Amino acid sequence: MRPLLWGKACLLCVCLFFTQAHAADILVLLSEDSAAYREVADNFRLQLAQDRPALTIAVETLGGVGNQPAGEFRLVLSVGLKAAQAALDLRSRAPILATLVPKDGFDALSHSALAERRLISAIYLDQPYSRQFALIKLAFPERERVGVLLQPGEQSKQDALLAVAKAQRLQLVSAVVGSDNALLPALERILNTSDVLLALPEPLLYNKNTIQSVLLTSYRYRDPLVGYSQALVRAGALVALYSTPSQIGRHAGEMVVRSFSAGTLPLPQYPKYYSVSINHQVARSLGIPAPDEIGLLEALQRWEQTQ
Repeated sequence: MRPLLWGKACLLCVCLFFTQAHAADILVLLSEDSAAYREVADNFRLQLAQDRPALTIAVETLGGVGNQPAGEFRLVLSVGLKAAQAALDLRSRAPILATLVPKDGFDALSHSALAERRLISAIYLDQPYSRQFALIKLAFPERERVGVLLQPGEQSKQDALLAVAKAQRLQLVSAVVGSDNALLPALERILNTSDVLLALPEPLLYNKNTIQSVLLTSYRYRDPLVGYSQALVRAGALVALYSTPSQIGRHAGEMVVRSFSAGTLPLPQYPKYYSVSINHQVARSLGIPAPDEIGLLEALQRWEQTQ
């Protein structure tokens, strides 16, 4: 089922909330009752308790059943793409701040919001390309060719990657993967001519069915994989750049405080806070000197401050 149709189908679920949600200033809507989504909500509440303690917050999960219709909120904070889609279907006309959403998914969603004249902004799940390439330069200063797998129809993404790589004096080696069967041949082509593999959050390319093959192939070519989550580092990526749910929740709280002061939501943006993880065992196996996590993170933060 298409995402927007899925959102319509969930309208009956998400329009029914508990009594306390009816009277809240802010509704936090979770895509599911998972630890990561709850962590975003908890840290969002902690940030607002510090900066705006008078605000009342209600947290609900898609599919939750109550007996009160959704009231009018000052703002809806959605956590996850499904919650962002469903937030557009609420009776409330409150602005929406979407979190834990990939930029591609939010861009598609914002077109629907524009058509419905809804005010919506986001904290992307993705990291900015400039930050990712800066990490690669800092972690692997001798490696200049960065391999990236893309899906069909992503010419604008490829152009953006190419521009950022050029600005940081790196070479981009890309390949388009049109089907599941084409993944490994395309991967081998770029690994044959690159020094590092940068994995972007592309669920059709990197998922539970493909990730082990990708990791083993990159290991065979002696190319370190730079990932986008701590889970990927545990699976075998050498290094990853990502934002934790608690960091996203803190950032969301700060954005909401600014929006209430300014009277409007800030523009969509990449995560302000981020972390770096390193798999030292993989580094030793590849014979690559592994930088210290804290030192690498601090160096990356210093680089950003100069931009």
